[in-house]
Amino acid sequence: MSEQIKTAGPDAGKALPSRKRRTGLLVGLIGGVLTAGAVLFTLNGGAPLLTKNPTLALVVPADISDASKTLDPASSEQLVAPAKECSVPLAQVAIWKIPGTSGGTIRIRSGNYLSPPFNLTEAPQRVAIPFPAPYPTGRGVISVEGVANGAVISISPAWHIDSLGGSTSLDVVWTPDKPC
Repeated sequence: MSEQIKTAGPDAGKALPSRKRRTGLLVGLIGGVLTAGAVLFTLNGGAPLLTKNPTLALVVPADISDASKTLDPASSEQLVAPAKECSVPLAQVAIWKIPGTSGGTIRIRSGNYLSPPFNLTEAPQRVAIPFPAPYPTGRGVISVEGVANGAVISISPAWHIDSLGGSTSLDVVWTPDKPC
């Protein structure tokens, strides 16, 4: 007797048990792939990393004095004075370690500037840096140097460095505008 004859009665239109399992498995598999894609989309700042340029934030004028405490003391005064005069602004990032990682010590290189060393903790630390290239250009390169695991640098989107044993660099952008 053919399959059509077996199912052509009161059970017509009902899926066979093995077909139900395959359909359920397929639906579950597609749901898992879509969920994983949504998680990755969210972790990448809502857009693929290739289309969203890492962006530096500006230190607002009211925060310059506090932010200057994180600058290298040897160059602090020559960076802070122009920022307070609104001629050459400062950038800022926050740094921390992912909970459960060992952290470490890092320095941030921005153009010719090298920050003092910072020990990474789970609490974010705001760090002021000069922009890595002349402010009107709107783009440059920052580097992180040191030895660390699970470092996060808060540019937009956040820069995660799983393992650092030396130096790594990142192209960054910003929107040149009147800082004050």
